[in-house]
Amino acid sequence: MLTRLRPHLWPIAALILLPVAASALFVLGLRSNNPADVWSSLTTPGSPTLLGGPPGYWDASIGLLTQPLARLSASDWLRGVVPWWNPYTGIGMPLAAEMQTLSFFLPFVLIMKYWQGWFVVKLLMQVIAGLGTYALMLQIGCRRTPGLVSAGLFALNGAFLMEPHAMGSLAFLPLILLGIERSAAAARSGAAQGWHWIVFGLAYSLYGGYPEVAYLDGLLAAAWTLARFGTLGAARWRFAGKIILAVMIGLALALPLVVPFLNYAAQSYLGAHKAAYAVDHLPPMLMPLALFPLIYGPTGIHASAGWVAAALPTLPLVKLGGWFGLTAVIPALAALLRARTDPARGLIIGLGMFLGVGLARCYGVPGVAFVLNAIIPDLGLLNTARFLWPALSMAVFVLAGIGLDRCITCTLSLRQGGMIGALLVAVIAAVILPDRAIITGWYHFASPPVRATIVLGTVFEGLAGLVILAALAGLNPVAHRNRARMIAAAMLLDAFVVAALPQLSAPRPYRYYTGGIAYLKAHLGLARVYSLRPFGPDYPAGYRLASIDDSQLPVSQAWSDYIRHHLDPYDTGMMFVGWWKAPPGSGQGRTILFDHVRDYAAIGVKYVITSPGQISPFLRSVSLPRADIFAGAAALGAGDSRDTTLAAGQVAAVAATLTRIDHVAVLIGTYDGSSTGILSARLCAGALCAGGTAPLATAQDDAWLNIPLHPAIDLTAGAALHLRLTHVTGAHPVALWLRRSAAGATMPALRLSQTLPGGSAMPVYHDPVMSIFRIRSYHRYFSATPACRLSATGRDKVSAECATPAILTRQEAWFPGWRARLNGRAVPVARHGALFQSVALPAGRSSVTFSYRPRGTRLSVALAGLALALWAGCAIRPYRAFRRRALPRGGTGSSSALH
Repeated sequence: MLTRLRPHLWPIAALILLPVAASALFVLGLRSNNPADVWSSLTTPGSPTLLGGPPGYWDASIGLLTQPLARLSASDWLRGVVPWWNPYTGIGMPLAAEMQTLSFFLPFVLIMKYWQGWFVVKLLMQVIAGLGTYALMLQIGCRRTPGLVSAGLFALNGAFLMEPHAMGSLAFLPLILLGIERSAAAARSGAAQGWHWIVFGLAYSLYGGYPEVAYLDGLLAAAWTLARFGTLGAARWRFAGKIILAVMIGLALALPLVVPFLNYAAQSYLGAHKAAYAVDHLPPMLMPLALFPLIYGPTGIHASAGWVAAALPTLPLVKLGGWFGLTAVIPALAALLRARTDPARGLIIGLGMFLGVGLARCYGVPGVAFVLNAIIPDLGLLNTARFLWPALSMAVFVLAGIGLDRCITCTLSLRQGGMIGALLVAVIAAVILPDRAIITGWYHFASPPVRATIVLGTVFEGLAGLVILAALAGLNPVAHRNRARMIAAAMLLDAFVVAALPQLSAPRPYRYYTGGIAYLKAHLGLARVYSLRPFGPDYPAGYRLASIDDSQLPVSQAWSDYIRHHLDPYDTGMMFVGWWKAPPGSGQGRTILFDHVRDYAAIGVKYVITSPGQISPFLRSVSLPRADIFAGAAALGAGDSRDTTLAAGQVAAVAATLTRIDHVAVLIGTYDGSSTGILSARLCAGALCAGGTAPLATAQDDAWLNIPLHPAIDLTAGAALHLRLTHVTGAHPVALWLRRSAAGATMPALRLSQTLPGGSAMPVYHDPVMSIFRIRSYHRYFSATPACRLSATGRDKVSAECATPAILTRQEAWFPGWRARLNGRAVPVARHGALFQSVALPAGRSSVTFSYRPRGTRLSVALAGLALALWAGCAIRPYRAFRRRALPRGGTGSSSALH
C-alpha cells in the first residue's frame, strides 16, 4: 500500500498545503476573516483594508446563520443532547432541520464550538475536495500532474469564497463521481462492489447542510452516470445496479436529517424558492467574471462611493456562484475539440453537454429554464443560477485535466489551436463588449489598489491563457513533461492568486466587547431580547441566550405570519431584525418597535438592544430638517453656543407627530473620539423651556448624541421652538453636523423626541457597542390560568402547585413533535393561540417536562441503521460470486492510478 502511495505523496502534500497557503494570513492571525467581527456587531471598527473586498467570505449567511447555530449544535452534542431544537432564536424553531446549521455534520460540526471553527472546517473541506478530485482524475486514467491541476482548481474554486455556508455539501461531489467511475470499472471487469464512495459522498453531501448544492451536484452525477452507462455495453445493467444500490443506501443513511427537513419545509415560508428562482438567471454584466474573475477587482468587492454616487448599476454579486478562469477553459476546450478520438469520448461529450445546458440555464437562454423545470423534479424551487456553479466548475476542471493529460503526449495541431483561439476571441468579445461601459466605469471609480488589481489580474489571465494555448499546440521548444508542468504552474498560480487575494481585503483582528453578554446572562433568565443591531441575529443562540431576531430560511410560516401581523408589517419573512430593509422613515425598526412594544412584551421580550449612537427605541422622533441636504459642520469650542429657531413649517411637522418633547438628539463629530466636556441643550416653546446635558467623552463619532430634557415640553398650537446648543466645558471642540432645509436655512441635524407613555422601559446597560433597555412588564415564559405557583428549572421542566385544574402555557413555538410528561405520564401538548404550547394541569402538585423529537424520527433512524448494516455487510463480505482480484482502473490506463 505504501509503495503504491509513494508516487502520490507530493501531490497529496501539495493539495493539503494549497488551501492553507492561500489563507496564510488568516492562519497566522495577521488578518481576520471571522464573520462575527462584522455580523455580531460586538466590535469596534477594524483597521482599514487595502482592497475593500470580502474578507475571506462573501455571503453573510456564514455569519448570520451557520457560524452561531453550528456553535449551538456543537454545544448540544458536547452536552449529550441531540440538536433537534433551537429555543434561542425567534420563539424557538427546529435546529437540525434548518440544514444550514450543520447540526448533523459530524464530526466536523464539533470543531465549530469555537468561533473560528468554521474556518478550520472550510480548510478541511477544501482539502477533501482536492484529494477527492485527485483520486477521481487518476481513476479516469489521467497522470499525476493533470490530476493535481484539476484537484487544485476545485479545492480553490470560487464557491468556497462566495457561498462558504455550502462548503459541507460541495466538498463531497468528487467522491460521488469517484464512486461512479469505480463502479463503471468494476462492472466492466465483472468485479464486485466499487460503489462505496457514492454512499459516503452522497450521505455527507446531505449532512453537509445545503440541500440545493447537494441536489444540483446530483445532476452532474446523473449526467456522469448516463455518460458511462452508454459506453459499457453488456455491463451497463450491472453498473446501473451498483449505482441504484449505492444511491438507495446513501439516501437512507441521510434520512434522520432529510425527513425532519422535509417536514419543516412543508410548514415554512420559503421566500424566493416558491417562484422567483424558477426563472432567475445571471445578468450579462456578470458574464466576464466566468473568464476574468478579477475584471472588477477582487471578486466580490463592493461598489466604490463614486460608483454609488453616480447611481450606476449595482453588480448583483449575490447571484454569483463561482467562475472558471480563462486558464482552465483553454485546456477544457482542447479536450472537447478532440473528444471524437479520445478513449473517454463518452464522458467528455457528456460533460460538454452538461456544461452547455447548465450555462444556458444560468445565463437565461430563452426556453431553457422552462424545459428543465418541466423535466427535473423541484428544480424550479432551487436557486439554480447560483448554486449550479460548483457542478459546472467540476465539469470544466475535469475537462481541463483531461485536455492537459492528452496534450502531454500529443499536442494540438495548429488548426485546432487556431480554432480554440478564434472561439475564445469571439466569446470574450461577446461577454465584454456589451458591458464595456460598466467595466470601464467600475475601473474609473475604483481606488488605486483596486485599479492595479484589475489591470494586473486581467492582463495575467490573458497572457497566461496565451502561453497555455501555445504550449498545448506545441509552439515552444519545451519537452512534453516540462510543458505540462509549466501549464500546470500557470493554471494553479492563477487560481491561487484569486483565492488568496481576499486576505488583502481583511482587517486586523477586531476588539470585542462582551460586557453586554455577561449582563444578559446574569439577568435574562427564560425571557428574550430583541436587537435593533448589536448581537444579532442568531449570535445570542451561540451564547445560549434567547432572542426573537432571526435569519432563517426556511422559517416557520406561523412565526412569519405573526411577525407581519403583530410585530413588523414590513418584515421580509426571511430576516427578522431591526435594521433589515426597514421602510423609509421607520428609523430602521425603532419606530415600529415604539408602535408595537406591547406585542413584543407579550411574547416574552424583556430587553431591547440598540447601538450606542442610536436613538432610544422607546422614543417617537421627528428628524429635522426634512430636506437633509449636507451643509458641512460647525465646531464648538468650550463656551461656544449655536442657536436655532425652527420655521413655522418645521414646528407644524413636529406637532403633527409629537404631543410633547422630552429628548433632543444632535448629530455630532468627536474628531475620532477626542472631544471632551459636556454638550448642553436648552429648548424653548414660547415661554416654556427645558434643558439637559450629555457627556462627550463617551459619545460616538459621527453619531447621534441623545440629550434628555427636563421638564418635558408640551407642544401648543402656534408656539415657536428655539434651541440653544452649548459646549459647556472641555479642552477639545465638538462638531455639529449641519443640514440645509428646504427653505435654505442651515441648521444642525436634529431629532426631537417624546418618550413612550407610562415609562414602560428603562436603560440598564451601556458600553461602546450596545445599549440595553429593560421592558418593565413582559409576559413570563411559563404561566397558568387560573394562576398557579410555578417554579421552572429550565426551559423544559416546571413544577406547579394549583388549587384547581388549570392550563399551563409555555411560550415556546408549537410544532409537531413536541411531547410532554406530567408526573411521569405522557400528556398531549396543545396549541395555545397562534404560536405557543399548553398542557392541562390537575389540581395539586405537578411536574411537567417537555421534549422535542421530529415526526418520523424513529422510522428514519431505523432505516438508516438498516442501511448502515447493509453497507457494512457489503463492504466486509468475502467475494463469493467473483474471483479475488484488484479493482481495475478505468479509461486510458495509467501507472499512476490510485485505488
